[in-house]
Amino acid sequence: MVKSKEALQAVYAERTPKSRMQWERGKPVMPGGVIKSAYWFAPHPTYMDRGDGCYIWDIDGNKYVDFTNHHTATILGHNHPAVMEAIQKELERGMALSGPTTLEAEIAEELIERIPGVEKVRYTNSATESAIHIARMVRTITGKPKLAKFEGAYHGSHDALEFSTAPSIDQAGPEDAPNTVPAQPGMIPNAEDSVIMLPYNQPETVDLILREHKDELAAVFFDGKPAMMDIPVEFSQFIRDITDELGILLVYDETVSFMAGPGGYQGEAEIKPDLSMFGKIVGGGLPGGAIGGKSEYMDLLDISEGNEGPFVSGTFSGNSMTLAAGLATLRALTPDIYAHIDGLRQRAHIGLENAAERVGIPFHILSAGTMINAYPSSTPVRDHRSYLNIDSDMFERILLGLTNKGNYMGRGHMSMVLSAPMENSDVDRLINAFEEVLNDQD
Repeated sequence: MVKSKEALQAVYAERTPKSRMQWERGKPVMPGGVIKSAYWFAPHPTYMDRGDGCYIWDIDGNKYVDFTNHHTATILGHNHPAVMEAIQKELERGMALSGPTTLEAEIAEELIERIPGVEKVRYTNSATESAIHIARMVRTITGKPKLAKFEGAYHGSHDALEFSTAPSIDQAGPEDAPNTVPAQPGMIPNAEDSVIMLPYNQPETVDLILREHKDELAAVFFDGKPAMMDIPVEFSQFIRDITDELGILLVYDETVSFMAGPGGYQGEAEIKPDLSMFGKIVGGGLPGGAIGGKSEYMDLLDISEGNEGPFVSGTFSGNSMTLAAGLATLRALTPDIYAHIDGLRQRAHIGLENAAERVGIPFHILSAGTMINAYPSSTPVRDHRSYLNIDSDMFERILLGLTNKGNYMGRGHMSMVLSAPMENSDVDRLINAFEEVLNDQD
């Protein structure tokens, strides 16, 4: 069942000859032929021409339902009227005004009203920047040198935390004492000595590790991974309790998990972290990030009148275009919109489960907020190591098969992302295509 990769790639190549030509054009002038690192299923990327609502069109004229949504960044879909109007208004005022605007307070107030653990906000250019600055903040606040994170979690591309994001089993070390493995070549030598690795879904092990290192740990960085891993809310609550007890700061990574609900994952879990990092949704589809947290910690960033603290700023941090798009996005995410998306999520979850049962292939299906994953696995995906046990070849072939049938799919943990403009009919077509792909043979 499910066509071979070679057969699926042949279908893809026949559908996208202009994308192939564009890729070849880019090779002499860009590493890998593209402007940034890109991941694709087939022999070449799909080059996009335009988007509208929940649909996108490639340069060959193929229409897709967009189930990537820019890695959860475009929750309202493409060209949402309120977002486009807000950006146009800012364009008419000027692209860069060299000083604060009223939008800063407006979006900060919106985030504070929505998110339990946020009392003050500082904008950055990306979630990666937010993580870099938070790493400095927690060391400054506590005077402790080390950070802890969970195996399989990604908190941006930087030397402070980019460890064990996807280690192979032979690198990862014991399950109850994971190695800290640099994720990239060229990282600062011995930087791994400053990062303690924790396993998801093992409270007893986490308790032991944190107690052992409590006097040198400034903070635990945590991503609840909703719809990506089967992590119960009780584990998240345990992490809050143990860090409170041991005097270790808790940092929530809401870059992706903000899609879980109006207050992000922390709102759904009813937890107040000490600091949080944001990206994607808060930029309304434009580049942007944010740091939020308790006033007592955020005030460290106030360096006016001779105060000393980490310098968190940048030419484009909190630029008016991003703030306008982000504010319009947040205000458009009403309770009715969340209810609509949740209805789509439930429909997709049940439909994919039923289709898998009819075909007779075991799947572990997870969903939350706007995101769904259908892992070809007979066992739950509870952490990075269990994710490595899924049938990755079948997973990739399924996603490519769905793309060939007009559903533009993501990869890895973000394979299916819903958006507000989608309707039941879009979800039903995905379910039908899923069953067809599972039944297809060469």
